[in-house]
Amino acid sequence: MTAHDDILEIIWPETGLHTRAVAPLRPKDELAESDEIDLSIDFLTLSLSPLELIQLASFLRMTIDGLLDRHPSYQRAVINAFDIKD
Repeated sequence: MTAHDDILEIIWPETGLHTRAVAPLRPKDELAESDEIDLSIDFLTLSLSPLELIQLASFLRMTIDGLLDRHPSYQRAVINAFDIKD
């Protein structure tokens, strides 16, 4: 069984959304394209290669940018997510 590295886990207080990312434990810069990173969102887990995870993150970023262009009032949610103080 391969050891795992918990990259990040957050339970968002506003919604209760539980998110977690776990990768195989590897020495620095030795993660391979054949490795899988588990991205869990509540009860759903996606197993993605490092490149697929980066592509998904890029897609989500572009989606958020498009959403905020159309509905700028949600910018407050972005600020709150990063706990940025005014």
